[in-house]
Amino acid sequence: MQDMDRQRKIFIGKTIAVLAVIPVLIYAHAAGPDPGKSGAPGESTCAEAECHVGTALNGGGGRVTIDAGGSTYTPAVKQRISVTVSDPAQKRWGFQLTARLASNTKTRAGTLAPIDGNTQVLCSLANTLEVPCNANPVLQYIEHTLGGAKITAVGAGLTFQFDWTPPATDVGDIILYAAGNAANANTIETGDHIYTSTLTLSSGSGGGGGGDKPTITAVVNRASFIPGSSISGYSWVSIFGTGLGTSSRAWKAGDFMGTQLPTSLDGSSVTINSKPAYVAYVSPTLINVLSPVDSALGSVNVQVTYNGTASNTMSVMMQAVAPAFIFNNDKYIAALHADSTLLGPASLYPGLSTPAKPGETIELFASGFGPTTPAIPNGTLFTGAAKTNNAVTVQIGGVTVTPAFAGLVATGEYQINVQVPASTPNGDAAVVATVGGVSTPPNTFISVQQ
Repeated sequence: MQDMDRQRKIFIGKTIAVLAVIPVLIYAHAAGPDPGKSGAPGESTCAEAECHVGTALNGGGGRVTIDAGGSTYTPAVKQRISVTVSDPAQKRWGFQLTARLASNTKTRAGTLAPIDGNTQVLCSLANTLEVPCNANPVLQYIEHTLGGAKITAVGAGLTFQFDWTPPATDVGDIILYAAGNAANANTIETGDHIYTSTLTLSSGSGGGGGGDKPTITAVVNRASFIPGSSISGYSWVSIFGTGLGTSSRAWKAGDFMGTQLPTSLDGSSVTINSKPAYVAYVSPTLINVLSPVDSALGSVNVQVTYNGTASNTMSVMMQAVAPAFIFNNDKYIAALHADSTLLGPASLYPGLSTPAKPGETIELFASGFGPTTPAIPNGTLFTGAAKTNNAVTVQIGGVTVTPAFAGLVATGEYQINVQVPASTPNGDAAVVATVGGVSTPPNTFISVQQ
């Protein structure tokens, strides 16, 4: 990526042809910017000639944010850091971050480490001249790699994650400085937007955020709520425990970076199979998340981090599909008539819900029905319709019917359009859906009335 790529370490190979000499530029290694582009005091950013030019610094309508799981650190206790770059007009993303003492912003604070191939560490002297990293570098930076500077849909934004270990002793406040690049992917330095941000962390006890260690006691499929139930990639998951957070709320508009789903709410975050999940609700005893798209099968670990303190891990079975209907209560499936009015017994929502009629086409809502075409957009809001890759069949009152449509219609939400068999008697009709050889749990119903 030329966007934020280093201008150094280029050598010119000259190939001599008849009557011509052609210079060829070859990059010795593909990477992000030089050290000293994080916006720390006395240093620059890439909003400059020969790096990236577009709008003025912080003038492009986007932003870069830093999430350390809270506002505190514990000496020598590793914390997961997230840097998110967003801009409604751009589609390629990069960053650089450094950690410094608040008391002396020329002094490194702790050590940074990649957790995947999307980031890399640079080290430098006090004058920001790059040098090989050792166990005690003068200054240290972490930034995107070429592979990590991904091209996304316009306005989607991108989050980079990595680890930071604070100094071994309490050094007072520490400031994280980050610069983000929201690029247009035109392969040259023009038209890009640079943003800066800081996060101040104070020393605390208990692992990054103070307080007790979070503890997971159960992980279940959010739709079925059955103990020991399996999950799948891109399904709703509920995590029960203690100390999972301090606030109680669902995600709201301010938690989203453009269309990107939040991976943390008020300091609480979750990983499933070591991948960040998307946090929809948080409370001290319950977190609801949308699991990331994942092709893994078998036992995977779930872990909560609150304000930098990681919980115990708990294993859960990951399947290719883990279908379950979403409930209106503990019995009736969340469903609509074709005219979008509520389906259910009249007593479910008095004055609003009505039973289905035999022969009527209804809409059932569910989770965990697996891959779709087009592919599920991992980590971003979904609108539109995407059919399931695997065929879906439905039994209503023991009669098998083929849905007119089965697919994703909203973030984490599948819809099944199916006709109620004409022979269905009045009363509660059991409904079971099957996809990829896996069926939804029993004891789920719709109300039917001639």
